[in-house]
Amino acid sequence: MSQKKVSVIVPVYNVEKYIKKCVESLINQEYRNFEIILINDGSVDNSGMIIDEMSLRDDRIKVIHQKNQGVSAARNVGISFSKGEYITFVDGDDWVDKDYISYFVSLMEKYGCPVAMNKNNHTEIQKLSNNNSYLISAESAIKSIYMGDIFVAVWNKMYTKKLLEDNQIIFNSDIWYGEGMLFNIECLQYTDMVAIGEKSVYHQTFNTDSAMRKFNLQSNFCGIKSLEIQKKLWKKNNKDIEDAWRYHRYCFNRSIVDGLVRSGLVNSNKSVYKECVSNIRKDIGLPLKMEKSLKKKIVWCGYYVFPNLMAIRRTLKFKKLARLARGGGNRLRTKIGIDSNQIFLFNKRIIIFLVRTTHMYRVMYALSQEDKKLLFVT
Repeated sequence: MSQKKVSVIVPVYNVEKYIKKCVESLINQEYRNFEIILINDGSVDNSGMIIDEMSLRDDRIKVIHQKNQGVSAARNVGISFSKGEYITFVDGDDWVDKDYISYFVSLMEKYGCPVAMNKNNHTEIQKLSNNNSYLISAESAIKSIYMGDIFVAVWNKMYTKKLLEDNQIIFNSDIWYGEGMLFNIECLQYTDMVAIGEKSVYHQTFNTDSAMRKFNLQSNFCGIKSLEIQKKLWKKNNKDIEDAWRYHRYCFNRSIVDGLVRSGLVNSNKSVYKECVSNIRKDIGLPLKMEKSLKKKIVWCGYYVFPNLMAIRRTLKFKKLARLARGGGNRLRTKIGIDSNQIFLFNKRIIIFLVRTTHMYRVMYALSQEDKKLLFVT
């Protein structure tokens, strides 16, 4: 039985440190019938030269050079040049296991769906993986994306080209942050079921130079714009989706607070900072309702009381991950030489104290009786 052709689309922008490993992981796939489309989006480093050299060694590699237009435009070019029945996306600073393509093709063919998504991927801190696979409704997939149970990006997923062509689905070139979620949400409007896998075959690199890792206030505003566009696209909708969408929108407040603190930009953006803190406190019942994890509910309580300190705690965690990604140790020290984990250990007992001693009536009202019992157990 002949294999269906798969198009692997890889946008490339200033990833000279990573692109060779990425492409080599694709060349070495167990699945044989595929093409690799590399779109050099105006890189100013050696990325373009590296992929040109690699294309000479393997005729499955197609290289396209263009002026910098952003990741959405680059992926659209890849889609337009693709010849495969299936399309998957890989970021240029990531890499995949040798069974990446075959795994996704097996999901597509086993369940007969136009979209397959993977709930797990490898990172520096997460190694979750199992062989579970199953079908869920498109509505459930939409909610899972908004709640973070399925990662929002287009990598670690597969789509039929027919789905994209029949419904004229492309990336919105005006959206550079949240573009993957927008693409996924639009795709899910045109299918009833989605194949879900839980085997980790995709390796996400903690690239500190990536736009995803650097705080940009305008990027967050772009992400919010993406969410507003998504809501207008909804053909499938229910109360669970609306609540999950509201929660994801609400989380941008924390993202902006964290980013402003991490980047030292609070003083120059005081009005934005105050508005986001006000939004966190005003609608604190939303995350306490939506989150299943008591630990995450406790974290939100911390942001309600001391958003600045919680943002500092999160900043230190981010720096620790960056240190690990660079191959450093797992201890991060502050300027005064004290272990950060000892200073900012906002554990359960500290948050309990804050809840008990501050004006958090709305928080306590929003917590379920079961959560209250767990919090105040002696």
